[in-house]
Amino acid sequence: MSVMRDLRLAARQLRMAPGYTLAAIATLALAIGASTAIFSAVYAVLLKPMPIRDPQQLVIGWGTSRALNMRVIELSYLDIQDIGSATPEVGTVASVGSSAWTLILDGEGDPIKLPSVGVSGNLFDLLGAVPLLGRTITPDDDRPTSAPVVVLSHEVWAGQFGSDPRIIGRKLRLDDRLTEVVGVMPASFNYPHGTAMWQAIAPVLGPGVPDGNGGNPNPMRNVGVLFMIGRLVPGVTTEAARDAWTRANARVLANSPGPRYDIAVTPFLDYQIGPARQAMWALFGAVGVLLLIACANVSGLMLTRVSLRAHDDAIRTAIGGSRLSIARLWAAETVWLTVVGGALGLLACRGLIGMIIALAPEGIPRLDEVTIDLPVAAFSIAIMTVATLLCGIAPIRHAGSVNVTDALNDGSRTMAGGRSNRTRSSLLVAQIGLAVVLLVAAGLVVRSFGALRSLDFGFSDAAVLRLKVEPRAPSQPVNRWISEFIPQIAQLPDVEAAGAVYLTPMELGTIGQGTWAIGEGQPETREQASRNPIVNYQAATTDYFRTMKIPLISGRLFTDEDRDNAPRVALISESTAAALFPGVNPVGKRIKAASFNANQRNKDGVWRTIVGVVGNVRYKGMHEIPLDMYDPPAQSTVGTVTSLVVRLKPGREQQAVAVAAAIQTQARQRDPRVLISGIGMMSRVVDKEIAPWRFSAWVFSLFAALAFTLSMLGLFSVVSLDVANRRREFAIRMALGATGGHIVGGVFRAAGLRAAVGVAAGLALATVATRSLESLLFGVRMNDAMTYSAVVALVAGVVAIASYLPARRAAAAAANPVALLRRD
Repeated sequence: MSVMRDLRLAARQLRMAPGYTLAAIATLALAIGASTAIFSAVYAVLLKPMPIRDPQQLVIGWGTSRALNMRVIELSYLDIQDIGSATPEVGTVASVGSSAWTLILDGEGDPIKLPSVGVSGNLFDLLGAVPLLGRTITPDDDRPTSAPVVVLSHEVWAGQFGSDPRIIGRKLRLDDRLTEVVGVMPASFNYPHGTAMWQAIAPVLGPGVPDGNGGNPNPMRNVGVLFMIGRLVPGVTTEAARDAWTRANARVLANSPGPRYDIAVTPFLDYQIGPARQAMWALFGAVGVLLLIACANVSGLMLTRVSLRAHDDAIRTAIGGSRLSIARLWAAETVWLTVVGGALGLLACRGLIGMIIALAPEGIPRLDEVTIDLPVAAFSIAIMTVATLLCGIAPIRHAGSVNVTDALNDGSRTMAGGRSNRTRSSLLVAQIGLAVVLLVAAGLVVRSFGALRSLDFGFSDAAVLRLKVEPRAPSQPVNRWISEFIPQIAQLPDVEAAGAVYLTPMELGTIGQGTWAIGEGQPETREQASRNPIVNYQAATTDYFRTMKIPLISGRLFTDEDRDNAPRVALISESTAAALFPGVNPVGKRIKAASFNANQRNKDGVWRTIVGVVGNVRYKGMHEIPLDMYDPPAQSTVGTVTSLVVRLKPGREQQAVAVAAAIQTQARQRDPRVLISGIGMMSRVVDKEIAPWRFSAWVFSLFAALAFTLSMLGLFSVVSLDVANRRREFAIRMALGATGGHIVGGVFRAAGLRAAVGVAAGLALATVATRSLESLLFGVRMNDAMTYSAVVALVAGVVAIASYLPARRAAAAAANPVALLRRD
């Protein structure tokens, strides 16, 4: 009963102070809502159990070489198998496709393209993944001569086949091959992200074609299209696995004529989620700081209220009330504030979750599962409990130790005690210090985002439409079909230019078509080729460079004269020219795409005359400028130029959908079976590349702004209360000859000292805390002087404003000291 009585009395007292109550509840609602929203995202993406056994034991590996200018080198099937066989003490390894391979599904309505991933026969067992229907791919399926089989994703099974339980055993026509469906995975299994179906690798690579037929006699060894995935033995670290696999790989490559490279290893969860993983943990830490600031702010407000109610509490004590009952009353008030604030925070959390999903980068696994479920609700209750303790400890302690005699003095109705004032000052210093940490973090991330926005990707993405056009007419080679179709697109009324390329920038992330090249004047040997950097091998039409605004540095671009029966020619990038032809003009020189197998010398191994040098393009992401070499489509053996880019005329960007529809119509008039996919704007590709930094910049800035606002409001209230407490002192000083300037200066010095201590502590803490942001920084150092200076200047400016207003009011009030002293 006493608890309910305390709660009722506390509620009545809060209603009598609506301004204080609303401020405290709003502060806590904001902090608790933000904390819950960020935790809901962290839980869904990072903490929620996955349909994979012990994912923290999994790692992903690939080749890497600084000397070859390659951050990512794909591995071959047999290389991965040999590395795993040589290192059983490290763990078990399997193979997975480095990127999605598209399969064309016919016979189920209109032909559609589905992203598939090749896997080794032991991958699903290594992951501990269990199918919903049927079985997974087994080692018996993973032989070069095995019949093709696939496992469907739940999304494709439900969307394309209507969740038909009889799908197992059915044969689908995929890429004109009958392929048996052997299993369906549950909806929760989505690795690699966005996969529609999984197929065994070995039957795709095949047993090989004799070199005499222009084929590859051993694709299982010679074709690098895979990453390795390993389950580490308990106790084996990522670094130990990297070192062991690199040594094993060196032994494997010792018998190969190709170049040497190391093995890079990264935790599976880091690879799955990418930069957003680090961003989410950093934001979770940031929102924790925001919660601490909010609790300190509310605790400061409550301390002020304790001081103002000291006279009333002293009367209760004098007439027989216990100090425990007074402490219980303040505890009840704290509970009301945190419970109501937490409830409102949960309501606000839904809107914040929507904002997080809207701002978050594309492709984050399980982000669509973010919701307020039981674990999230439990977390919200936990932080409400923590907030109750943090907000209430200091006020309850001070209220329970009130000096009855002093508090009953007339002047004590409006004056805060010295110890209470010191506690408020300490809380203020803590708020400012924590706000400075968030401001520094936000400043570093915002400057990184700015550096990315100004980064030269080597092309202009504005008003450029991209799409994949894949003709299926057997009567004409694909590249010739595309080359004849491009002028037709260029004649559309809203189109300024159109071109085609094998792979558009960042189409496959860090993956591309790499080749080893030899420049004229270098020894035509495998050893020389292996010492040269790997070249990004492309094919592009003439108008591709004009469409993308890739500059011509010297020489010429391709022309219609560069036919299949004409002398072989090539374009190279500035980076390739610098690497293979240092200090000379490469135009007119020759270059050869080299092969490293003596029985695999084919058309790629012929000399090409360099006819032009073009600008560098970041085809493999923002971190890498590859060495590029381009073939004209008619002479290319690298691949088909089915990636189209279309630049719209100025002011016609809104016609992108209509232009894409017109291209589809005209393409189907030429080939009714043509496949059109991947329609979008190039600007979205660039935006997706920098999306993790945009997300971090927005959310960090929001939290830093809220934290800084709360801390400055706390400073304003502390200075205002300090001024109110010292008004008699100011009046006496004015009566003795002090000026208003002296009063203002004194207030400024007191506020500035608190702020200076807070800023100094915050800067020291920021130098340590921002180390966790290292992976989120781009073009900015962690100790960036501009960021730290800007934060100090911002805090100094706002502190001055927050101190000036109450200081001027104090000086004005003390201008008539006689009246003020008579009133007091």
